[in-house]
Parts: sequence; structure tokens; C-alpha cells
Amino acid sequence: MSFSLLRSLGLVLAAASFLFASPAAFAEEAGDDVVARVNGTDVRFSDLLMAEDEMGQALQGVPEEVKFEYLLSLLIDRSIIAGEARDKGLADDPGVQRRMAYYQAKALRDVYWTQLVSARITDEAAQAFYDTQVAGAEPQEEIRARHILLATEEDAKAVKAELDGGADFEALAKERSTGPSGPEGGDLGYFTTGTMVDEFNDAAFALQAGEVSQPVKTRFGWHVIKVEDRRLQEVPAFEAVRDQVMASLAQEEGRKLMEEMRAAAVIEIVGAEEASGRPLIAPQE
Repeated sequence: MSFSLLRSLGLVLAAASFLFASPAAFAEEAGDDVVARVNGTDVRFSDLLMAEDEMGQALQGVPEEVKFEYLLSLLIDRSIIAGEARDKGLADDPGVQRRMAYYQAKALRDVYWTQLVSARITDEAAQAFYDTQVAGAEPQEEIRARHILLATEEDAKAVKAELDGGADFEALAKERSTGPSGPEGGDLGYFTTGTMVDEFNDAAFALQAGEVSQPVKTRFGWHVIKVEDRRLQEVPAFEAVRDQVMASLAQEEGRKLMEEMRAAAVIEIVGAEEASGRPLIAPQE
């Protein structure tokens, strides 16, 4: 399906934690094997998953085998240092206690929040959300276009003259276009209005299928555009967009749930005005 329809409907992907169980729960299903033992303390597969979750985007794109080795090394080092700290009695240190309280609250929140939101993300709720947000939306017109990107107006006019003389657009794009779509004959696929920069968008949507534009200037250079097709977007079937619908539903239900819980809570903002002027740099402990 075309992503532009999802975007126009506000169906952006939500955080995966809204939809799925915790990394530890995944490990329990798959078998939470011991992957290392440090001074008698087990390091389990679930620890690796939680470490990966903790690292967030920092490891995005890293090969799996490299990621595994990095996280395992990280956890081994952490276990060594934590073990020594524990032996020296630091478990009762006020700084450690404060951090433990913070991460305990975070762990409770993460697990419980996933349970609460997941309970609201049923197949029936997803289908109803789809019926309202997707199936009931008016489809947009989209066009399929090619373009030839050139550095100067003179080059663009020369290309337009060749096209008017019968040159093949796709072949000329492969030969002359300086844009990344050049090797594909300038093919930009299907897109809806507002997807491209304004000058390109206005020129492209003014054309009928089969027509070629006059040279059009944008911040990228000079374009000669050909529209190959115009159509209304098809409404995607539920199964085709099920994951996106579930994610967007989770985002919406999470927002409503948090509003409900805040409304029921007794919240006192104490000393925030004075604290807001202090730098957010943790003191050295």
C-alpha cells in the first residue's frame, strides 16, 4: 500500500513497547538460557534483550553477531564491577539506593504499562479503529511520475526539445538525469499531492497522464517531468495494514489511558519553580 495514505490518516508507527511484552517475557517464551557466568553470577539471554532495549537507537543497524558480542561484553563488565561494589557494601550507599528506587519504579511502570495497553488492543478494537480511520477515509488522488533532473535551465530546455522530437523519456533519464532516480529511468513511483516540494508538486499535478512538463526549477535543480498515470488510492485491506493499525491504536489508547490515570491521581507540584532553574547535571557521587 502507499505510505502516504497512512500518513495522511495519522497512522504513524507507535513505539513497539505499546504492543508487545517485555524483553524478559520474550526470553521466557524462547528459553531464557544462561549465556555467561561471572564469578558465579548468571548472565541470561533476557539480560541481553534488556540491555539492547536500554541502548535504544545506539545499536540500530549493527549486525546481530556484533551486537551480541558487544552487549555480552557490556554485561560481563557490569557484573564484575557490580559484584565488587556489592562486596564493598555499596548496596546500602544512599546514591545506590536512590538509583535502585528510580529503576524499580521504571521497571514497574514498563511492565505494568505494557499489560494495561495490551489489554485494550484487541482484534475487535483494531477492526473498529480501521473502519473509522482507514475504511471510512476518502481516498486521495495519486500520480505516477518520472523526472529528469539537470543542473541548468539550458540543459533542461535541451532535454525537453529532445523529448518533443520523439526521444524516449526513460532512456533519456537514465542517460542524462543527475538525480538518484536516474538509473531507474527517473521513476518516482506513485505519490499524492504535498509529497514533493511545492514547485515540483504543482507542475506534476497540472499534467495529465502522458504529458511532459516544461522545465521546472526547484532547490534541487531543473526538472523535466512526465506523468504516466493518475488514479485514486485504493483503500488498503485490514490485513495489509494490520500492524500499522495496531500500533496507531496502541498510541491512541495509551494517550487516553494516561489521561485517565492522571485524572484519578493526586498530583502535587512541589518546588518545581525553584528546581527548573537548576542545571540538569547529576552530581558526582
